[in-house]
Amino acid sequence: MRFDPPTQGLQAGESIIWTRREGTGGKVIASGFLLFMFGPVGLAVLYNLYGMSMVVSGAFLLFVIFIVISTTFIRERRTRYYLTTERIIEARGGTLIKEMFLENFAGRPMSQFLEAKVTHQVNHRPIYTIRVYDPVSDEVFELKGLDSSSTHAFERIGQITECPYCRFDNIGISTECKNCGATL
Repeated sequence: MRFDPPTQGLQAGESIIWTRREGTGGKVIASGFLLFMFGPVGLAVLYNLYGMSMVVSGAFLLFVIFIVISTTFIRERRTRYYLTTERIIEARGGTLIKEMFLENFAGRPMSQFLEAKVTHQVNHRPIYTIRVYDPVSDEVFELKGLDSSSTHAFERIGQITECPYCRFDNIGISTECKNCGATL
């Protein structure tokens, strides 16, 4: 399914509350650094110990590792997460990959379905991986490379906002009432 907001993919009355691009993982950065720094050294050692035939095999292996790291980096940079008034979405290159509907969390404390873990720091700021457990399907939605404001957006999902006009219980991040359409 095509998901390219604001023109494609949003349901009627759905609006985007929060969006972030997936961050580049520490493993990808470290692997790329190690490949760049120690790849040539490894080839030189192979040449000194075994001759040119092993250098060709080693160079081929380094090339394969480079391709794997590059494709992982590109996949991560093409992934975007959305929190809308209706669902949590993972899209890659304009294609919907995964979605989880927020109505599954209505009236439940989000703390029992949300796990935010600091994976590393960038410029002395924590970078999080957030796992959201769907209470209906038991699926896990994992969002990587996020900042602290992202965790606050997800913590509001389980909260209820009562409409002051019709008293309808809306999901805490709703901007308008699902029953009467009033602005919350």
